[in-house]
Amino acid sequence: MERQLLRKVQLTLLEIALEIKRVCEENGIRYFLCCGTFLGAVRHQGFIPWDDDLDIGMPREDYERFCAIAPEKLGPRFCLQSWYTEPRYALPFAKVRMRDTLYLEAKSPALPENGFYVDLFPFDNAPGEPESQTAHARALCTLFRMKLMKSGNKPWMDGDRIVWKKRLGYLYYQCKALGISAQEIAGRYDALARSVPETGILCRQRGLSRLDCYRADWYEELALYSFEGQLFPGPARFDDVLTAQFGDYRQLPPEGERENRHQIVKVDFGPWGDGGEKKQ
Repeated sequence: MERQLLRKVQLTLLEIALEIKRVCEENGIRYFLCCGTFLGAVRHQGFIPWDDDLDIGMPREDYERFCAIAPEKLGPRFCLQSWYTEPRYALPFAKVRMRDTLYLEAKSPALPENGFYVDLFPFDNAPGEPESQTAHARALCTLFRMKLMKSGNKPWMDGDRIVWKKRLGYLYYQCKALGISAQEIAGRYDALARSVPETGILCRQRGLSRLDCYRADWYEELALYSFEGQLFPGPARFDDVLTAQFGDYRQLPPEGERENRHQIVKVDFGPWGDGGEKKQ
């Protein structure tokens, strides 16, 4: 994505994040920047210059409260999307979308809302022992991949190319999902995600084969960080969190690795801007 278009994308994502911030702060919902967005806040005081998304985390209880009130509390330009609001949506975390826009990923199926989005990740308790973490992740990952198949996703696509090894591997999950509704799979996933008692370890829900685990006490105290001229909360123990996730996070990656990650194929700002389309 060319730099000028990417910057306009980033500022559009910031608009969505500010709406999430408003709803959370007006309703006492705990939230924080996470993942590459938090890294950007600490290292760049804004977006990582080549980043094309924005991530916010919430403890599970706050996440479910936000999802419950969002349809009423979000402004008319925005909507909540989750696997309970849209059967073809396949991810174990929600998105807040900007209506009447388009931000389409190559691997995603066509949905009623495909606009610009901010990801909202629930943070759950995770098992304390590595072996139990592995087993928990595998069980969640199986349900996630079954949901992908029920929702029409194509994770075996690499741009316009089919990765046949992946395609054949997903036949197992297509068969396993036969006779089970998409909503039942989603319910099973969330029940399993919420089932772990407090262990002092948290994980971010992504449905992958390995859990993103962090010490719970790293998230007990939040601090405010400058992000694109706005203040957003993030873990006060930023060095612990970012070192665990990225290693030497102060070091920029090689120039060849500074790239967008989401295979965005179409961009349209709708009535909120002049729009554009990714050049192939």
